[in-house]
Amino acid sequence: MPNRAKILLPAVIVALLAPAVAAAPEARRPEMFDKLVACRAITEPTQRLACYDAQVSALDAAEKNDDLVIMDRKQVQETRRSLFGFTLPKFSLGGKKLDEKDDTNEIESTVQSVRRAGNGWSFVLANDAGTWETSDGMATAPKIGDKIRIKKATMGSFLGSVGFNRGVRFRRVQ
Repeated sequence: MPNRAKILLPAVIVALLAPAVAAAPEARRPEMFDKLVACRAITEPTQRLACYDAQVSALDAAEKNDDLVIMDRKQVQETRRSLFGFTLPKFSLGGKKLDEKDDTNEIESTVQSVRRAGNGWSFVLANDAGTWETSDGMATAPKIGDKIRIKKATMGSFLGSVGFNRGVRFRRVQ
C-alpha cells in the first residue's frame, strides 16, 4: 500500500493544479490596436477611412502620452542587450513573451572607464552596455579601451575576460 500512495499522491497534486494553470490569462494586444484592425471589416469606403483616421489618431496620441509603446524587433533586441546582466521579471508584449528567442548570452564591448572597487574593479562599458564589477583581483590592471567580453555562466552568474585577464567573474550593478 505505501508504494501505491507514492504513485497516487503526485497524480492527485497534478490533477488539482491543472485547472489553475489552464486558467492563467493569455496576454492580448492592446484594445486600441484591435479597434484599428477592426476597421478593415467596414465595407463602406468613407466609413472605413473615418474609422482608420480616428483609430490612428488615438494610437498616435496614446504613443505621444506614453500610454502605448511601439517597438520593432530591432528595438526589442537592443533593449534586451542593454538589460543583459539584470534579473528581470518575465512579461509579455502584445501576447508574445519577450524572453522567447532571447539568445543574448554574451556581450562584447570596450572599457569606457575603470576604477578600483574593494578587492576588484568597477567598469563602465561603451555602447550603453552598463556598469559591471568584479570582486576578484586580476593579473594585470585593466585600462580604458581594453576589450571586454562577458558571458552568462551557471546559476545566474557571469564570466568573462577583460584585456589579458581571463575567467573573471562579473556582476551587473547598473
